[in-house]
Amino acid sequence: MDDDGDHYGGGEGSITLRCNECSATEVYSPDDAVDGFFSCRRCYAVHTSTQVTATDPNDFNDSMPFLRRVPTQTPQTPAPYRTPHPAHGGPTARPFDDFDEPSAPQDFAPGADAWGNPEELVAQVRRRYVLGLQVILQRQLEVLVERHRVGALICGVAGTIWVRLVAASKVFDEMWPQKVLAQDEAVEKLKRSASEGDQKPHQVKYELADAALARKGTRKRCEFIFLRSLRTMLPLYSTLAVSFLACHIAREAILPTDISRWATEGKLPYVAAFTEVDKLLGSALKCPLDARQLFRPVRVIGTWQLEAAAGSIAQRIGLRLPSVNFYAIAQRYLNELSLPVERILPHACHIYEWAMPAELWLSSNSDRIPTRVYVMAILIVSLRFLYNINGQGIWEEICEAGITAGGSDPDANSLPSMKPECRTNAFGTKELLCTLAEACDKIDVGHDYSKDLRSYLKYCKDVVFPGIAYSVEEAHLIEIFHDMYKAGEGQLLFVMA
Repeated sequence: MDDDGDHYGGGEGSITLRCNECSATEVYSPDDAVDGFFSCRRCYAVHTSTQVTATDPNDFNDSMPFLRRVPTQTPQTPAPYRTPHPAHGGPTARPFDDFDEPSAPQDFAPGADAWGNPEELVAQVRRRYVLGLQVILQRQLEVLVERHRVGALICGVAGTIWVRLVAASKVFDEMWPQKVLAQDEAVEKLKRSASEGDQKPHQVKYELADAALARKGTRKRCEFIFLRSLRTMLPLYSTLAVSFLACHIAREAILPTDISRWATEGKLPYVAAFTEVDKLLGSALKCPLDARQLFRPVRVIGTWQLEAAAGSIAQRIGLRLPSVNFYAIAQRYLNELSLPVERILPHACHIYEWAMPAELWLSSNSDRIPTRVYVMAILIVSLRFLYNINGQGIWEEICEAGITAGGSDPDANSLPSMKPECRTNAFGTKELLCTLAEACDKIDVGHDYSKDLRSYLKYCKDVVFPGIAYSVEEAHLIEIFHDMYKAGEGQLLFVMA
């Protein structure tokens, strides 16, 4: 503004000013001044060359408002941000001044919480999440084939299952952002009404994405709402479930206990797999959430829940599953127990073919007994039939006789049902029970990282706390403690107070 744009007069106690920005001429009264300055009613530009010196115009004569000319050499106030034009004659909004002292705390980075394009925000978070899960699934399949000797057929099977699962989840539906925000708002209204004693159901209404996002509040809140919905539609553990389901369809002797154990120990990419996402997909420049927030699981799913999740995925995508590979799993159990496979397995397969229990098919019910338990149950029935183990305390008597007899003749204290003519020629009942007792003692149910302190420290570094940056002092202190442990390994005394 310069002095040529201001015109005084126009009535008692009034002033006529012309805006140099939009050339609009308006008549102002002293009450229209905000902080001593007048603003254009059309473009909201500030008339910096004219200022009211009286704070209350009623303290002076109404016919002579006290106005003074501001020298043009003084710095001018920056142009305010444009706002929608209000109704004619309505109260003017206070212009935003960069030099005014803020009345509330502000962020250090102006515009850090700006929305930008809401649709682009939703698209980036959704795309990054789905692609990240796909990369984690691919890494799991590679490890299963290369390290755990699983057939490469599972890669093609898992790819087909994953594509159909993503399509069935409808995560790329155009109305997904509106539905997520509307459902969250309905939940909030229900909570408020429940606290106020109103139990009337609320109708869920959908609206445009940008309007819903702007009304939801901060950007961080909406990011959390979208991420929570994504983890519900495609959970992180769905990668483990798809891997197990692919092994099941490919007729591999892989159990849910194997998948869960390997994931917990870090032998299968899951807990620390988020560290590989940025390496394989590249850094996310437009996605506001980092890989740790998107793909860091809270816990490893249990074996029962894993099998139920695989059955639920098959049911969701309309996949007809075969029963478990009884022959391969039963053979694996017999080898782990050091039992004669050629004697027991054919008889167990006959029982399986005759009974064909429905419990050997995967189910989405997490409360049902797992399929591997029924495989072992059929093996137990075969053992009882082949070796005449019919209960009545025979197991206990044999174990007690073996302890008391020491190295005496095994047939001396045998019961009639355990005499040589009632046993197999190569493998008797007592040998069977002794072999089972030794195999049970050798079975290690503990994790590999719990064997010693060094394994546990490595497990914590690689699996529990991966990707954490240390300062120079912390890294040096860790090296000192590690060297102290190496020097005194085997001689450490743990004193418990």
